[in-house]
Amino acid sequence: MNENLLQFIWQHKYLLENKLISSQGKTIEVIKPGLLNRDSGPDFFNALIIIDNTKWAGNVEVHINSSDWRKHGHQNDDAYHNVILHLVWHHDEVIFNQQNEEIPTLEMKHLVQTETLEKYKVLLLKKSIIACEPIFTLPDPEILWMWIDRLSTERLEKKHLQIQMHLTNTASHWEEVFFKQLAICFGQKTNANPFELLTANLSWNFVQKYFQQHLSFQALFIGFAGFLNHPLANNYNLTLQKEYAYLSKKHGLQKLDVLAWKFGKTRPANFPTLRLVQFAELIYSKHHFFQTLLNCKTYVELVSLFELTSQQKIDIGDLHPKGKESHFEPISLSKQFIESILINVAIPMVFSYGKYTQQEFLCNRAQEWLHQLPAESNHIITLWKTLGITCKKANETQAMIQLKNYYCDQNKCLQCAIGNQILKPKKVLQY
Repeated sequence: MNENLLQFIWQHKYLLENKLISSQGKTIEVIKPGLLNRDSGPDFFNALIIIDNTKWAGNVEVHINSSDWRKHGHQNDDAYHNVILHLVWHHDEVIFNQQNEEIPTLEMKHLVQTETLEKYKVLLLKKSIIACEPIFTLPDPEILWMWIDRLSTERLEKKHLQIQMHLTNTASHWEEVFFKQLAICFGQKTNANPFELLTANLSWNFVQKYFQQHLSFQALFIGFAGFLNHPLANNYNLTLQKEYAYLSKKHGLQKLDVLAWKFGKTRPANFPTLRLVQFAELIYSKHHFFQTLLNCKTYVELVSLFELTSQQKIDIGDLHPKGKESHFEPISLSKQFIESILINVAIPMVFSYGKYTQQEFLCNRAQEWLHQLPAESNHIITLWKTLGITCKKANETQAMIQLKNYYCDQNKCLQCAIGNQILKPKKVLQY
């Protein structure tokens, strides 16, 4: 037993269908359980209860044992002077307020259904990746989709806060932040760090100087990454090598340690060499990239903004640090990768800018785009599918990722709509 569960039971009225009798032998009728307080002070504010026909308005404090009141020093704390009910699992001591008046106490250990306790024990043990998997039941469709809608927005809000942190570090330069966020996306999990290091050294303002010089632009990115530092055979790559030697001397550029890039267990289409060229090509083709993104009004415009029309192919075998056999790959981006950029960078950036500038239509537009994107495919979505939750659109997959990462993984089952439904007893006391 812990206080979180007691709070949950009180908040959701999950008590047995019998009379509530205080430890003093007085009847208790609950009109309003109050508002849960997650900060300092009593656990519930503004509760409304009737004790022996007398109506009381005030706060409710929750403890495992009655004696915890004294141990925590609440009898000397002004914040607790308006507590009208002490909710405890075990009543082991009569407690008093600052006026030395006995506070009504409700002992709960004989009121909570065994079924609820057993289910909660399963959640605490967390023997599965999804804690509730052994006792999982699908909630009512209406509850589920309302929860998904809330989680999808919650995930965008969380990304908004992360973007605002980056904005602070770039003196509110939105193009720079967008540039850096795109780089991390191109690096994916495997090479996000070296991509981030690259944009920390090749800033948006710096690369802008070469927006009219395609060869120089590519040479900057590939050379600084360290992929032009070994003997090359391909004529175009040799030209890039020569160009970067000139640029590095001109600007005093160093280069990243090529060992920072990871190639292992990666298909050629995801090699960092190719992703780097694609990233450079995409940035080169959009001089005012973020502003152009904000001007997109339709989903079709959004997708086309990230399509690369270049017919160029790059010899990624020659660029490999170990000088592999020639292997040419087209620079164009796959439909699936574009969708990943939209979900993880473009849409959160538009949403964040809308929040920052208080332009709600941009926030709404970003959310509408998520509803138009197809569902993602990853191990988290597969986990939920095995439990009967099948996602069709990106807003749903983003919601389920949020649920797994910030509720399941952090044991916040009591704050989850699905967890609420699972813990709900068959018989619920109606106050």
